[in-house]
Amino acid sequence: MKQLERIAIAALLVGLAQCGSLGVLPPFETVTPLAKGEAANLTRVSVCYNSLTTTADQVRAIAADSCGAETTPRPLERDLTLMNCPILEPLRATFACRPAHETPSGATKGD
Repeated sequence: MKQLERIAIAALLVGLAQCGSLGVLPPFETVTPLAKGEAANLTRVSVCYNSLTTTADQVRAIAADSCGAETTPRPLERDLTLMNCPILEPLRATFACRPAHETPSGATKGD
């Protein structure tokens, strides 16, 4: 019986991976967490995703679309929450939308 359970689990994982390639579990924008400090003054976006079916580039692309043309999404945090993301896409990545000409430290180029 143990072997049958392992085969069923393996089939489920393969099926889940195929869901991502078929676009069944696409990443999507969700509610951003409350911010403290400097991040409270920035526009922020969050994306729910499943790490088995979504690449980091896909998550960044959604964040970039949400931030807008003149900004670049900079990663702030990542968490595992079922409060704002569904069980099949439980990971949430949060980005700060910073002006495209800023470096990650916050200084502008040429300073």
